[in-house]
Amino acid sequence: MAQTGTISSKGQLMIPAKLRAKYNLQPRAKVVFGEENGKLTVESTALADVLALRGCLSHVKEDVEGWWMEEKRKEREREEKKIEDAR
Repeated sequence: MAQTGTISSKGQLMIPAKLRAKYNLQPRAKVVFGEENGKLTVESTALADVLALRGCLSHVKEDVEGWWMEEKRKEREREEKKIEDAR
């Protein structure tokens, strides 16, 4: 269902309350405007920041995913040992 916003004389866009709540847009939140297939898009900066990181580690030749999974496995083992020692 389409919702209507208003652009003020200063060019400020007022986003409907339901959409602000749905996308957790807080007062003074930063958003990124874009254009896609002839349509204006608005994204929260959190998403834009994450997308901007895409490919930033492409120069790393190591198996980063494998390293991360190994670290998570070790962390899980440490936590399980703490639980076992507490018994």
